[in-house]
Amino acid sequence: MKVSGWNWTILVLLSLIWGSSFVLMKRGLTAFSPDQVAAIRMSVACLASSLIALRRFRNLEWKYVKYMAVVGLVGSGIPAFLFATAQTRISSYLAGMLNALTPVFTILIGSIVFRSRFTNRQLWGVLIGFIGASGLVFIRSKGSIQSDLFFTLLIVLATACYGMSVNTVKHRLSGQDTLLISAVGLIIVGIPYGIYLFQTDFIDILNNHPKASMALTSLITLSLFGTALSNLLFFRLVKNAGPLLASAVTYLMPLVALAWGLFEGEPLHPAHIAAMATILLGIGLINWQGKLPWKKEG
Repeated sequence: MKVSGWNWTILVLLSLIWGSSFVLMKRGLTAFSPDQVAAIRMSVACLASSLIALRRFRNLEWKYVKYMAVVGLVGSGIPAFLFATAQTRISSYLAGMLNALTPVFTILIGSIVFRSRFTNRQLWGVLIGFIGASGLVFIRSKGSIQSDLFFTLLIVLATACYGMSVNTVKHRLSGQDTLLISAVGLIIVGIPYGIYLFQTDFIDILNNHPKASMALTSLITLSLFGTALSNLLFFRLVKNAGPLLASAVTYLMPLVALAWGLFEGEPLHPAHIAAMATILLGIGLINWQGKLPWKKEG
């Protein structure tokens, strides 16, 4: 499939937006709990997407709503909570690096659930990607064995959710309006999250916590760009260029997350770089379209 310059532009833009989302979550957590961070993110994104898509709702085909609900739940609702919870114990750059597992789960779920075909090369890519991810899961910032294993595995689970979402968009919603896919999915998860938010001490924190304004501004920015806008761009990329290229946003996103982590003063160990390089090698094998350079003709 030929990939246009516009699709490459979306890919880079998504990398910058999503690569910055981890530091925004980190700042949101300075005042709010993980469940509040997820609730603020989803409810604000729900409101923004609803307003943008207002005129499109009359074109909604109800038979596709169940798939849009799946996309909203596993593509936004569940990962928002998992990432926020995980980042109470692990660094933002490590979260960004582990998010590179998305293409691995994209091909695994595509083959197992949606019966997509994959090559031996892609199978090797999946295996290599998991080896690299295992390194990130078990290595701490100073090179010792990871003690916060549970929180790291939450990120892995979130990437599996993304893999399911990508395949659902491609195989069940390929002919649908990307704006409707994003808006309906976010409404389905955003409304319950919004109701829950105001059952918590959100207002009290907003009025009394010294970092509440900064935290809320970070989360609103994350909601508008890292969820509402990026979902729309990502679903369009999945439809236009396919799920594997779309999930390859994880090539650049970890680098952006790493840059933010270093800027924030988070410690980094060379072992993380090696593990990240291993994951990217695996993703490269998954997405490579041509003949491998070491493979002879015939």
